[in-house]
Parts: sequence; structure tokens; C-alpha cells
Amino acid sequence: MHKVMLIDDDVPMLKVLQQMIEWDSLNLHVVGSTYSSTKAMQMFQETSPDIVITDIGIPQKSGIELATIFRQQKPDTRVIFLTCHEDFHYAQQAVKLNADDYLLKDKLTAEQLEQSLVKSIRLLKSKPMAIEQEVSNYNRELFKQGLLQKAMSGAHAKSTVGYAAQLGISWDYPWFMLGLVHIQYSSYATHYTKSNLPLIYYAIYNIAIEVSAFYEGITPFVEQGHLVILYNYRLDLAHNASSRMQSYMQELCYKCCEFLKLQVSLLVMPDKLELGTLGSAYHQLVQEKKEFYKAKDLKVIDRNDLQQHVFFPMPQGFLDPYKSDLERAILKNDQEVMKSIVSRIEMTAEESRIEPVELVRELSMTLRSMELMFSRWKSNEEIYVYLSSARSLKDVMTLVLRKLEHIAQYRQQGSGPVIKEPKLQVIQQYIDQHLSDNITSIDIARYLYLNSSYFSRYFKRLTGINFTDYVHQYKMKIATNMLKSSSQSLESLAMGLGYSDRTYFSKVFKKYVGTTPSEYKTRNATHRSIK
Repeated sequence: MHKVMLIDDDVPMLKVLQQMIEWDSLNLHVVGSTYSSTKAMQMFQETSPDIVITDIGIPQKSGIELATIFRQQKPDTRVIFLTCHEDFHYAQQAVKLNADDYLLKDKLTAEQLEQSLVKSIRLLKSKPMAIEQEVSNYNRELFKQGLLQKAMSGAHAKSTVGYAAQLGISWDYPWFMLGLVHIQYSSYATHYTKSNLPLIYYAIYNIAIEVSAFYEGITPFVEQGHLVILYNYRLDLAHNASSRMQSYMQELCYKCCEFLKLQVSLLVMPDKLELGTLGSAYHQLVQEKKEFYKAKDLKVIDRNDLQQHVFFPMPQGFLDPYKSDLERAILKNDQEVMKSIVSRIEMTAEESRIEPVELVRELSMTLRSMELMFSRWKSNEEIYVYLSSARSLKDVMTLVLRKLEHIAQYRQQGSGPVIKEPKLQVIQQYIDQHLSDNITSIDIARYLYLNSSYFSRYFKRLTGINFTDYVHQYKMKIATNMLKSSSQSLESLAMGLGYSDRTYFSKVFKKYVGTTPSEYKTRNATHRSIK
């Protein structure tokens, strides 16, 4: 009998997985389940499972990172990834993490789960040669990262070239050209969530490797938050090296759009660089965002441009003239006015060449103040991560406009629209009657005599959010009201709302309210004493 471990930071989902199929009928035994990546690593050592089913978007360590750790400890471990995003099938076409499957939680059926598990069982029984190949591929990527570090640290050129040769990478020519690939986050946010970022960058990396097979001398590397493209070449009158590098980058851009539905930002430094000078050029490109005010997706910046592209400090109160107009536009949900204001800010910032970090910081503070003014719920922090990571003014301002429109649309309505739908009222009544239970979509689907997969799709289409988020938000709203006036202990309050584990209750509370229950209670007690 093969052992299975389940990992998902959404506790109700763990319950769904355990109830979804008859594990014994597949000769499988669930030896453990956890919502914590830290506990998962400890549990893996204690139980040594054969198959791991893990959500990708787990705090602290992602499912991808956990899978890598598990494979290091036990190379024959089979992995099945879960993700909650409905458009993730775009990434499935390009990602080659060698997981057995990628399953969408919102559309998961018992049949799909069983098919994935049957595949994992078959692979467990296959010949050990496949395991050796996986370990070999993993080690090669580690050595390749070591090669990039040597190249960027200014190590002795002969030693670095020899190291590359051991990996089958020929750096026989004297000159290098440098390129960077970043995600355009306004494009990314429409298809994926922040938790998928490592996986999507890995997908782009695999596409970059496939495309490089047709371009001699080009080697892609994946770093945290971007790809590095190195082109080793010699001067040749018959071929323009810069044009060839740009052609590669444009093809990569096209493939990312085709397979991932994703726009990427491309940066090429066409200078002739020696191996020993790559590091300084690379760090300057990454850190200074000199391409920020260039509009094109493919930006070409040489070293002279780097010296000429000067940024200036943001004038004090730069955004103040726009704030009152933005507030009125949000109140009226006037998207045309919001678009006009954002366009004026963009134009002024570009004309003034304001330092990008300062501009993003002020825009983020303005968005946060708008959220505090018009929204009841803690904001989705992903937008602020995207803003700080964005490499162009166009990307930043698109994200800003989208956030303002979202605030206006859901002003004082929580995280989703309120829909007067009879069946939603029935669902709400069921939740009210089972507040102290750990309610899942399977429970409510059975109550409504619906297929659980159909119900999940129906509910998300109806409300704009998945059922688990809806229940958590509703219960946290009750919890905040009770914490203001109730003398119950946190354990008692959590139990009354269906959370048997106080730690998990606190985690959910902080996710949706923005602070811990204890901090919230103390803050409100202080406010009452002041009054």
C-alpha cells in the first residue's frame, strides 16, 4: 500500500480531498495532512510518503519549493500540484517540473483525482532509471546556477569557461551580450495569482531554453524575479549579433504570449561585454530600472544610455492635486474620469522623470489611503508586490488604474459584489445554521442536491469568489463584531465559528482582517477607553 501526504493551507480543502475518493480502493493510505509548510517538512521525514499532493500557493515555502526538498530527500517521490486559478491551463502547456499532474481546485472531480493518482502509482512502479534522470536534471540546474554566479562575480575567465564546458555550454568566443526578461505584472495579474509566480517564471525559463535551441551561443538562466539571457558571440560581418539577440528575445516574447497568455518586458544591452565585465553591467541593469520610461516591450539600452538616463527626486506633494478628484471619481464609479486622472499622472511623471522607486511608493500610499476610506476589508496585498516589481511606467499605471476601478466597483461591499439571488439566500441560511461547523463546498452541494464541481463553478460565477473565501469572509465579519463586545476567550470564539484550531483561526483572521484577533481586540478596547 502506497502512502500519501496532503498539503494545503486551506484546511477545508484538506477535508474535501480526504472525502472525495475511496483511498483504500486504490491501495493508498493517507498518512498525514497539514496546512503548514514547516509541519509538512517534519511530517515528510516522519512518514516518508510515496505521493505528495500539495497546493502551489502555500505561505513561507511554496508547493514547488517543498517538492524540490522532498525530491532531494527521497528522489522517487511522486508529486501532484493543486492550484486554485482557473486560467492555469495556460501554464500547463509549457511547465516541465516533472510533476505527475496539475489540478484546478475549483474544478476538481473525484475522477480527475483518481486518474492522477493512478498515473503516480504507475510511475512509482516504473524503472529506477527515470529517478536517476530526474536527479541528474536537478543537479544540472544547480550547477548552471553556479555558472551564472561565477560569471557575475568576476571569477577567472578561463575557470568560468571550463565550468561551462562541463555543462555542455560552449563559451568559446570573446564577446557577450546581456539580456533580461521580466514579467509585465498588469498582464500577469489577469491570469494568475502571486503564489504561481515561481512556477510561471520556470515556465518562461523552459520556453527560453526551447527557443535557444535555434540560436547558437544563447544561454538562458532563471533568477528570482527575472531571467538572464547571455549571448556568446564573435564579430562577424555576415551576421549582426545585436539583431540576432533581439530576434531571439522577440520570439521568446511571442511564445510567452501564445502559451502563457502573458506579456513580458525585454531588456537588451547590445554592448560588446567581456566575461569579466558582465557582473557590473548586470547589477546596474537590475537595480536601477533605467528602462522605466521607455514604452516598448523590447528595450535596447547601451552603456551610454545608462549614463544619460537620469532620474529626479519626486516633488513634495506631487500627487496631492489629484487626490480629491480621484475620491470623487471613486464615489461615482466614473471610470473615464479615473482613466483621465491616471493618464495625467503618468504624463507628468514621465516628463519629470521621477525616480521610479519614489513614484511607486507614493502611488502605493495613495492607493492604500483610498482603500482605507472606501473599503471595509483588508486589501489584497498582491497589487503592492506587483507595483514594486514592475519595470515600466506603463505597467505601473495600468496596475494603478485597475486597482482604483476595483475600489470603486466594490466600494463598501467587502471583497465581492452583493447579488440578490434566491439560491444565494438559501446558501447563506445554511451557513448561519451551521456556523460552528467546518463547512465545505461538498456539504452545501449535497444540501442543494448538486454535483460538487458544478456547485463550485456556479458559486464563483454568482459571487465572484470561491465558496471557501466567502465562508471565511462571512465568519471573520462576525468575529470582528464579537471581538468588539464579547468577553469570550479566543478559543471559545474560534470553536463557535467552526475553527477547532486557534492558530488556524488567527491565521485566517489576519488574512481577511489584516491583524491578529488579539491585536484587534486590544485596539478596540483602547478606542473604547479613550471615548
